[in-house]
Amino acid sequence: MMNHSDIYYFRLEMEPNVFRATFNPVTDHSRKTVRITVKDSPQPPELKPTDLIVMENTTVSLSCSAEAPCPKQPPTISWSNIPESAHNTTQLQEKPDKTQSVFSNMTFKASYMDHRKNISCTATYPRKTSEDSTVETTVTLQVLFSPKETRITVDPSASVSVNTNVTLTCKSKASPSREMNYTWYKRGQEISIAQGKQITFTGTQNNAGWYSCTALNKLGKQSAEIQLTVEGQDGHFMPLTAGCVGGIVAVLTLSALGFCARTRIKTHRGDIVGDKDSLHQAQDETIDRNSIYDDVHTVTTQDNKISDDYSVCEHKNEFTTRSDHNRGKDQTEEDNHERGSDVVYAQVHMIHKKPKAISVVPENIYAQVKK
Repeated sequence: MMNHSDIYYFRLEMEPNVFRATFNPVTDHSRKTVRITVKDSPQPPELKPTDLIVMENTTVSLSCSAEAPCPKQPPTISWSNIPESAHNTTQLQEKPDKTQSVFSNMTFKASYMDHRKNISCTATYPRKTSEDSTVETTVTLQVLFSPKETRITVDPSASVSVNTNVTLTCKSKASPSREMNYTWYKRGQEISIAQGKQITFTGTQNNAGWYSCTALNKLGKQSAEIQLTVEGQDGHFMPLTAGCVGGIVAVLTLSALGFCARTRIKTHRGDIVGDKDSLHQAQDETIDRNSIYDDVHTVTTQDNKISDDYSVCEHKNEFTTRSDHNRGKDQTEEDNHERGSDVVYAQVHMIHKKPKAISVVPENIYAQVKK
């Protein structure tokens, strides 16, 4: 019982009043005494191995044992912070010192997500009281793995204004973490731009682009990438912008001047066409008032060829040949076609003669003009 906690020593007694020997614990022979301590709770379970360091994806085996002072009422063993896929077996066994204990064996495959987990083995002893007695032993699991969940954070954000201080931080999970190396790269550049977990620079148009970080340890590496956008223009791009704006203004100005010039040419041509139309209209009016029908008597041969000697049209002391008449007619038809006015008709009388030569007196050739 609890009141049995005390120091116990050996006493030798013979028959009464004959011999008594007591090994007094107060004397120097106190090493011959024994101290008994009675507690109101059982001993914590024993968890092995005590140092749990494993590689990722390897099988982990844990063993937990709890004493069973009352074999008829053995303790119950439970586990905490173990994967759902873990396999557990429990049985009551006798130890070499003839005492009995409950053993529980746990196996599972280690993942990087199990790193630094505190795995506990709990033994619960039934009691006659309303509350059971519970004891627990804990071990920390360490999993060695290559970088995982690598990512880049940007402060203040991934889209900043010109001349804003930008900080890029590379974050990654790995074990061992103290041997991690971080290397920074920018898309378009073959060599690295920086080393370390964090870099800081001023946001400019030249600094905009894609940045990547590679996290490395002795078990492997992993990379992450992020795009940085810089809004606005810095001093380096002002001449280019001014040149582009100036070029656009020059193109627009030349286009406007060309449009004005074409408009003036069209207007001038329209005035000329208008003047020509007015002139033709006046001529048409004159022709309408003096409608002329020329009766030309021409002497031709039997082959319907006009004689070169007598092809004469007389009108107001003017002589017109056939070619001139045709040209005038073509021009008149062209002008009439353009302005849609009346056509001047000319009547020609053809006289067919036999091959026999004729004698014609030049004075008998006349032209009749009707006004």
